[in-house]
Amino acid sequence: MFVVTGTTNAKAGWTASATVFALLMSCMVDADDPVAPPVCSMRLAVEVTPDVPNPGASSFISSLLGNHAGYQLYLLSVVDDTHVILQLQGPGPAERCQAIVDSMSNDGRVQSISTS
Repeated sequence: MFVVTGTTNAKAGWTASATVFALLMSCMVDADDPVAPPVCSMRLAVEVTPDVPNPGASSFISSLLGNHAGYQLYLLSVVDDTHVILQLQGPGPAERCQAIVDSMSNDGRVQSISTS
């Protein structure tokens, strides 16, 4: 037969509480750090040649970006059959961002690109 005294019961309760607290602390996950805004963020007015069937198509837009990893083009609006407004975003620096715009300008389907 066990006899539990008040001191033993309090010590057991404290030990259990400490164990639960330790387990909870080990399971806590820190929140992700806030994501910094991209260094490269440009709004582009793009005029394409009339032979582009749908300048707002995601496949066409992604093809304009080529193989520039880390950068994205987002469609903001389709103005008409040959004009779209795009958002270019990426890590930068600004010179790299401009180089991507320049490479897009060299695409045969692009008549002109201007920043807006």
